Amino acid sequence: MKRSILLIALLGVFAAPLTRAEEPSMCKSMCADTKQQCANRAGRLTELDTIAGEEKNPLADTANRMRPESAREAERSDFMKRKRERLDACDASYLRCTRGCGPAISKNAASAK
Repeated sequence: MKRSILLIALLGVFAAPLTRAEEPSMCKSMCADTKQQCANRAGRLTELDTIAGEEKNPLADTANRMRPESAREAERSDFMKRKRERLDACDASYLRCTRGCGPAISKNAASAK
């Protein structure tokens, strides 16, 4: 279930159209807004995950404490890996967007001559 939510979110990020504005500063601003929205989405998805040891149910928390430390560490490591992957996807999307602004910048410079 969680993986399907992550997959849908990542597909949405990658499927978002690149913004190409005539004015470079506007284009970069739009890219920054898109990156912020992506980071917010990634944060919400991360909140859906639970770090090992942060159970709200006391019985589940007790059962979690009975597990070996290595299992809890592996779970924490996986949680941090998923979080980093989500944020890296946002960064990659931002870089693609700003590269898409490049032709607009060179086009404006050529028309100014």
